[in-house]
Amino acid sequence: MIKVFVGKALEYTPFTIRWQIEELERQGIEITNASEADLIISGTFKRVLPFVFRYGNRKKYLIWTAEPRYDTHFTSQPKYLFLPQIHIMNVYTGTYTNNYIWVPDKPLESLQEFSKFEHKKIVALMTYKGADRWQFEHQGVNLDLARLRTEIALAGHQRGLVDIYGRNWPNDIAISESRDKDWRLSKPAILHQYHFNLAFENTLWPYYCTEKIWDAIQEGCLPIYYGKGSTIYDNFPSHSFLDYCDFQNAEALFDYIQNMTPDEYLERMNRCIDAFNQAVEKRQEIRPQHELIDRTVQKIQAIVFGESYKEDSVGEAC
Repeated sequence: MIKVFVGKALEYTPFTIRWQIEELERQGIEITNASEADLIISGTFKRVLPFVFRYGNRKKYLIWTAEPRYDTHFTSQPKYLFLPQIHIMNVYTGTYTNNYIWVPDKPLESLQEFSKFEHKKIVALMTYKGADRWQFEHQGVNLDLARLRTEIALAGHQRGLVDIYGRNWPNDIAISESRDKDWRLSKPAILHQYHFNLAFENTLWPYYCTEKIWDAIQEGCLPIYYGKGSTIYDNFPSHSFLDYCDFQNAEALFDYIQNMTPDEYLERMNRCIDAFNQAVEKRQEIRPQHELIDRTVQKIQAIVFGESYKEDSVGEAC
């Protein structure tokens, strides 16, 4: 039995969800206190450092996160002067290896008819990201989408086409905070009022595909997504969601939406629904959360026992 201590910034991960903790235990991973642990696990470099300073080489260390901004190492074993080896399992080294982690459980019915738009408004549910600190590059490629989607939302709001929900927006732009009370209940209720959803991820990386695009489709919104450099076309055909990369700028996107016919909207939505339903079926087949647990166990075993561990190649943004 390998004993691990779970530090901060690991909410909603295999180390904090009951059934996943039980699966870890079944595979020989026991969560314990720091003094007894073979391995210290934390979600960020900052939070693991106090344990590194306290225990030094007496313990082993792992940063594990599925949040792309919690840790931005691009190698699984970075080197530090005067520090023990700190291992990495994050978005860039293989937390995600497919698009299915956030796919819902139940398929959807196709749309049989769609005669007209009640309105052509777009909804954006996001925290305001206007600070320069959100700029994020790797090998000359800008991986940040948070600031871009903020700029698009603001441009659409100025044209009266985008309603914004979220935190920290200036000048009372936001209608309300989308995460008030129970977010998993409030978000569907908001999406259901609109036909389009600006559903960018906050970071561009292969297989970093969260609930955003799936939630939009599930609630009857045509997603506006950023496809280039992601792996979203592993699951979606062209001319399904609106890919912002197909447009020169935000104004061109909004002009296109304003001129969209009901027939095109119906065709695009049904392509999205077909992709959604195929993803539901594939998710049931490959069980991505179990697969993630298995890879996490392999990683922990490799760190503790020194076994060879081959990282799954997930590619790089292009």
